[in-house]
Order: sequence, then structure tokens, then C-alpha cells
Amino acid sequence: MALQIRLAARVVLVDPSDAVLLLRSHDPTLDDAPQWWHVPGGGLDEGESTEQAAVREVFEEVGYRLADPGPAVATRRASFTFLGRTFQQFDTFYVARVPHRLELDPSSWTETERGSLLGWAWWTVPELRATEQTVYPTRLVGLVEGWLRSGPPAAPIRL
Repeated sequence: MALQIRLAARVVLVDPSDAVLLLRSHDPTLDDAPQWWHVPGGGLDEGESTEQAAVREVFEEVGYRLADPGPAVATRRASFTFLGRTFQQFDTFYVARVPHRLELDPSSWTETERGSLLGWAWWTVPELRATEQTVYPTRLVGLVEGWLRSGPPAAPIRL
């Protein structure tokens, strides 16, 4: 099985109470598939910048039209298998404040998202710290705390 290289953009959405929106997913091709939580986002389309992908992915997955994802705050390289394919993914993370706690609108979900997304929830920093559930990126709490305390870093941090 060939390794697929994938560029992706992810957005940490923060509501007025400083809670973070996370999506719950699994691999629908696996029996008894593990579940994990993650921030909205996904792969870049041909010719798309990470900023453009961030805005598109938030609209597709959440149903919210993000005006601007702001500056990139973090990057990450992740290797994983999903839907029977092995990926090496290079993520660029953005953090954006939303004006109110959003409800997801699944009307723009792709077939893959309809099969793999199981739900969503707004998580506070203490809840993220205390959970034993799998949350990606694993250093999300530190990223959110730093952004809430100091705003975006001068340069993206490596997760």
C-alpha cells in the first residue's frame, strides 16, 4: 500500500466562553473502530492555500462561514491509516474566535464525513485536561491555553 502525502488545514474554533469545538470520528471501514476527537479541517484541494482550505473546511464541516482564519499558529506531521489508505499528513492549524456557540449543520458533509463523523461537542480547557478520550492533536490544550493567554505566537509552533 503506497503512502499518500497530504496537506491539510485545521481550525480551532473558540466560543465566547473559551470552549473549543471538537468533532468525534472513527474509521467506518474497521469493525470496533476506535473513536477520537479532533478540530474541524481536512485536506487541501488542488491549487488551494491552507487559509482557503481552513475557511472551506469550517463551512463544509460546521456550516459556519469563517471570514478569516487568522495567522497560522501551529504545524504538525501525522502518520495514520484511514479508509484503508496510509497517509503522512502535514497540518497547518489556525485558531479563530466565533461570536457564539455554533450548532453543526451537516448539509455540506461529504460522503466520507457522513460515514465517519459521529458527533460534536464544545470542550472547555479543564475538560480537555481531564479527559481520557483520544483528542488530536495531542497538544491541543497547550495550544489553546497559549492562544487564550497571549494570542497567536510570532511563528507557528510545532505540535
